[in-house]
This record gives sequence, structure tokens and C-alpha cells, in this order.
Amino acid sequence: DDLLSPTPHIRYLPDELGNMADVLGVGAEGRTTKTTMLGRECVVKERVKKRYRHPTLEALLSKRRLNQEVRCMLRARKCGVATPCIFHVDYEEAKIFMSFIKGKTIKSWLQDQPPQEDVVKHLTEMGRLLGKLHDSDVIHGDLTTSNIILSEDNTLWFIDFGLSYVSSMPEDKAVDLYVMQRALESTHTQQDLTDIILKGYKSSKKQQATLNKLTDVRMRGRKKVMVG
Repeated sequence: DDLLSPTPHIRYLPDELGNMADVLGVGAEGRTTKTTMLGRECVVKERVKKRYRHPTLEALLSKRRLNQEVRCMLRARKCGVATPCIFHVDYEEAKIFMSFIKGKTIKSWLQDQPPQEDVVKHLTEMGRLLGKLHDSDVIHGDLTTSNIILSEDNTLWFIDFGLSYVSSMPEDKAVDLYVMQRALESTHTQQDLTDIILKGYKSSKKQQATLNKLTDVRMRGRKKVMVG
């Protein structure tokens, strides 16, 4: 489901400041809410605490995961990929406070059936930005059309780096691309959009090694589907 769509039956919850927080999404790894911080619209991403773990181990792993997510976001921003601005990280409560991006997810935008020239323009740019991300060795880890926002000024913003990590391996980058391909095929079956994204991705300095690996990853994926 679109992570920016309100979760049924869970629309508003009080935040730690007593404000009413608008729930944007709830998943296995955490909850995302919209609230205000010092008068500004703000998104709070809260990681779910694993109750089955020893508290000391959980605190250590949670801090490590938060640090990795924040570092990948900052690394992406440094290489020219737009990501939300981070306001504050609360390690004790496992929360990241970041800027709210007004716009539509690419998933929602495509479902509105925009003009083909706009589709080509924005998806080519999406591929180019993904290439820059991979040139900086950032692996998003959950690269779906729900995790890229087209803002009101036509900027593409990459969000939800909860599964991100740093790797220079072409295999990891190819898997990132394959996840995007599968997301496109499952939710936007009326068009072949992967080729448009790959056209932009080919501006990447390291694209050839990654695309070679993508062929192998696709073959393994098809074999897995056939075998079940």
C-alpha cells in the first residue's frame, strides 16, 4: 500500500507534545506520523521496539539502525538526491524528526494517468537520481514508487531509508533496481516503465557493472517465481 495513505481506523494520535499527530503510515518496522515542531510541519518516523529482544541489545541495534538511516539520507543529499531535512534524532524513543514533503508519491501520481511526456520526463529523472545514489554507494533497500515523492515544484524526493545501507557491490545495486522493477510491474501493469527509468540510470558512472548484474538478478527472480 501507499505509505503516505492514511491507515484505516488509525487517523489521529496525540504526539509527545500533546498535539494531534496525523498517522501517515504503519508498517512492520514502524509508524510514520505528521505533526508540528516549533511551528513547522514535521514527519516523525518511529521504529517499532522488538519486545522479544533484551532491552540493552534492542537499544544498541535500534541506535545502529537509526544512525545508518540518517547517514544514508545525508549521503544521498550530499550527492544531489533530494531527501527530507532531518531536524532531530531521539535515540531513546527511536524516532527521527524530519521535514514534511508536500506532493504525491510516484505510485499515486502514475495512477492519475498523467500525460506520457510527463511520465517520460519524471521517470527518466528518477533513473538519473537513482544512478547518482548508487554512484555514492547508497543502497535504498526498499525502492518502490511509494517511496519517491513528486513535490509541488516537480522535485523528486526519495524517502523511507529504513532499510538503506552503504555498499559498492554491483549485485546490491542490481537488487535495488530489481525491487523497483517488480514494484512497477505489480502496480502499473499498463505500461512498461522500467526501460524509461533505466534510460536515466545509464547516466551513472558505474551503470554497466550494475546492469550486467541486473540480468542475473532478473533470471534468479524469474526462476524463483516458476519454482515457487
